[in-house]
Amino acid sequence: MDSRILTKKDIGLDNLNFLYYYILGFRGYDDQKELNLDDAINEVVDVKTYIASFDNWYEEFLPESEADDEGLFENPKTIAGKLTDEIGFAIEFHLSETTFYLNSKYIGNLGGHFEAWFLTLKELIAFDKYEMLFLLLLPMTGIEESEREFAESLVSEKLKSISMFSKQSDYIAKFIVNGLIVDKPFYTNQDIGIVNDTNHSVRNITKYPRYKDDVIELNKALETFVSPTI
Repeated sequence: MDSRILTKKDIGLDNLNFLYYYILGFRGYDDQKELNLDDAINEVVDVKTYIASFDNWYEEFLPESEADDEGLFENPKTIAGKLTDEIGFAIEFHLSETTFYLNSKYIGNLGGHFEAWFLTLKELIAFDKYEMLFLLLLPMTGIEESEREFAESLVSEKLKSISMFSKQSDYIAKFIVNGLIVDKPFYTNQDIGIVNDTNHSVRNITKYPRYKDDVIELNKALETFVSPTI
């Protein structure tokens, strides 16, 4: 098997090294203490109790010596799958960023030049019937202020399934959702479908017209994918 293709075991609830790495990469923050998510989590979780050799795992997962000058791998580790006739996904893990795709179309990245807030909460929930995809696609989701409380409860329930986060699930969920709040709502453009004018959103086709055709195509696929769950 190609070692670059990750399996369910590599990203499952028992792989605390991966989950710690992945969730600390979210753009969350504690607005009261003015802490980034990684600092906020490390303040309340005794990480070494759960993962004693994280540094070794990290070096093996993202070997710096194999990355180029921009922190990108020629052949990155990837988790991917075809979910239905309408939707497939892929997530690539680089040293400097994590990059997300739906139907081979770029929807955003977590990194220095991040782009996110692509999925609506309703769309994210549609992915929840597939194992781990709620958490995997969570950082690409935009939450409107009116959805905050509901989103926090959903995220907290997922975190309760992860041993190292379970006791602080409500606390951590709150600050994850802080980083997902969009300052402008999603809305439907008659010619394009769902769009969002928030900065750094790939669905902001006003600011990023280069993504327009991809957004139109993905909107059609997502509409079909979400409809059975409504």
